[in-house]
Amino acid sequence: MRTALTAICVLTLLAAAYLSLSLIVLHPPRANYQQWAFVASVIVAQGVLTLVAVTASRASAWLHLAVSAAGGVLAVIGVWMVRNTLTSSHFEGYPLVLGSVLIVQGALTIGAFLRLQDFRMAG
Repeated sequence: MRTALTAICVLTLLAAAYLSLSLIVLHPPRANYQQWAFVASVIVAQGVLTLVAVTASRASAWLHLAVSAAGGVLAVIGVWMVRNTLTSSHFEGYPLVLGSVLIVQGALTIGAFLRLQDFRMAG
């Protein structure tokens, strides 16, 4: 599961970099730069935090809880992106694909790091 999580983290980090670069270069007329900056920042922060937790030989319970919470936030952002894409009058494929990948990454993160013993150790 951790190998799949690492792969999807790298994929979303690359996708966020690619989409950010394309936004800067192409200047699409309907782009919301502030919204994308926030979403890209969350994707990068969660991806890096998850990669740190995956590669750490002995991660603390607090790190597991923080990564799991960030995975939940990422899944919510993914659901929001998919919903907005499907209900919009102008369909775009990138937000649909990225939102779906974020949902999967959030679920994998929660599944890999959220354990009942972490709540006991943190409390």
